[in-house]
Amino acid sequence: MTTYNRNWISVTLALMALFNTPPARPEGQQELLFFLSAGPTYHEVAPDEGPEDYEFVLDADVLYSYLNGRFRLLGEYILSTEEIELERFKLGWQAGEETIGWIGRFHSPSRYWNAIYHHGQFLQTSISRPFLEQFEDDGGVLPTHSTGLMFETAHKLDHTADFRLAFSFGAAPVIDRTELKPFDLLDPGSSNRAVADLRLAYLPDQLEENQLGLALSWSDLEVDGSHTAQQQGLRRVEQVSIGAYLDWRWQEWRFLSSLAPVINQMKRQAGNQTDSFLTGYFQAEYELKHDWTVFGRLEQTNNTSSSDYLDLFPHSVTDRQMLGLRFELAMQHALSFEVSRAETPADGDFEQYLLQWSTVFP
Repeated sequence: MTTYNRNWISVTLALMALFNTPPARPEGQQELLFFLSAGPTYHEVAPDEGPEDYEFVLDADVLYSYLNGRFRLLGEYILSTEEIELERFKLGWQAGEETIGWIGRFHSPSRYWNAIYHHGQFLQTSISRPFLEQFEDDGGVLPTHSTGLMFETAHKLDHTADFRLAFSFGAAPVIDRTELKPFDLLDPGSSNRAVADLRLAYLPDQLEENQLGLALSWSDLEVDGSHTAQQQGLRRVEQVSIGAYLDWRWQEWRFLSSLAPVINQMKRQAGNQTDSFLTGYFQAEYELKHDWTVFGRLEQTNNTSSSDYLDLFPHSVTDRQMLGLRFELAMQHALSFEVSRAETPADGDFEQYLLQWSTVFP
């Protein structure tokens, strides 16, 4: 049986698991959302195994949730021209008014961008994601998916302020060829090690979206199929990142920013070596009249030329200067355009142009 056929069989089984849920009791609540996006991408360069000079991407993100009493279920499946994957599937139990525990596959709590936008392109203003927040199969160098246990809780500090905590422990991705490969619930054959994530958030007003916080991540990444890692004599990587983030609205402005030092303990056959880099981004958005939003983002990563860990991901966009425009049409549709100057360790500087239509229904 070909890989293509196996993928579509996996799709069918996953959709059956999501949609053939027993009928809800009267108090149960179900929600099914479809996030669609499509558009062309043009890159100035087309290196071997790197970004193609022209691509057309079509994405369908299916999100299903079910609530019944204290029980929770959430599933998310991606079907696109680039991938077919069960992104999230988790079962939850609400232990208290502000406390819930989860088991399954979920987004790592330390990646704030994914916590608020997940894979729904319509939800985020920009088309591209910052390097720090990229998913594993899109050039991300930090774990963004985990399979295991997650715990979320909140504590009211006074009548308005709120303190929130999210913690998880589970199976880490493996370093596979030129990308990280997370644990796959539909193909659980890989030998994944452990990852732990923590996010602490402070909200001055629990009724508003403004917040700032700390994000910590520890992971033990095993090498599985990376030719570059084999040349380095690398067996595994113990990675620690400790970062801070900000999500703030002020009148028509919104600011999204994060900064994180990443320390990698490179476990080699001939001995260990410490490798580190600092990466961060600052995105500003301004709402114009008539549903127009102009936005821009600056991203920078240092030590890219001297990091053996980043050498494992030669086509990841580590630096970017971007400007964009988004127009929201009626009935939950949006058109977005981005132009940026990007840089990868292998390809150097190049220009990138993105155009995207996105929507969500019902």
